[in-house]
Amino acid sequence: MKPSEVMHAYNQHERKDAQFSGFTKVETPQLVKFISQHGPGSFISFYCFSADETNERIADEIAAFARLGQSFEWKTYSTDQPADLGAALLTHGFTREASESFMVLPLETVEAQMPVPDCVVEVSDIDGIRDAIRVQEQVWGGDFSHQMAHLIQTKQQTPDDIAIYVVYEQSQPVSSAWIIYRDESPFAGIWGGSTLEAFRGRGYYSALLHQRINDAKRRGKQYLTIDASDMSRPIVEKHGFQLIATTTPYIHLATPGTV
Repeated sequence: MKPSEVMHAYNQHERKDAQFSGFTKVETPQLVKFISQHGPGSFISFYCFSADETNERIADEIAAFARLGQSFEWKTYSTDQPADLGAALLTHGFTREASESFMVLPLETVEAQMPVPDCVVEVSDIDGIRDAIRVQEQVWGGDFSHQMAHLIQTKQQTPDDIAIYVVYEQSQPVSSAWIIYRDESPFAGIWGGSTLEAFRGRGYYSALLHQRINDAKRRGKQYLTIDASDMSRPIVEKHGFQLIATTTPYIHLATPGTV
């Protein structure tokens, strides 16, 4: 696997050509963005422009989202251009969040079916998805209502595009994760992967990972991707995930009427 070739394919399939339910896609040769139709969640998906254009491009997006009264995320990849975009975003009032490792598993290297215990349960109704999000809120803190609404909408409108899993212990949701597919893309993305602190060390993260590896192989995908936290990276590296880039989200809070 050549990281540069994989990143090029990922940019094309997952950042340029992607479609998201509940979002309006706006694209130019230099930038692709998705505007939420139902509240928070708008984001810049792809960008590529010269360093000389940086300040103008950033100002244009701030103004555009301000007119909509929307906050938005601009996630940078260490392989993107301009390379110093993150520093420029900070000077324009963005807030930087924790960096993560964008990692890829070539599924052809996984020969056997991975073992998955019975405690891993696929959920598809509102109560089950609420259990999955409850785990995320307890692990990370904050309000995940927008994330829950997005998962419910995706599962209801395009059920084949997502599989959501919860680990239960004595009927209590203690770990959760999901996997997302994009039509003909060779990639599948894994998200969530969180376990309540009191229940860590019992193999639940690995069980959820195994389940999603099996899913992606059954679907005929070539690659599994993850934005891995510092906690997750050592685990997924043991399963063959390779580092492709470093990602860093930047958030801009727009105020209606400021432009």
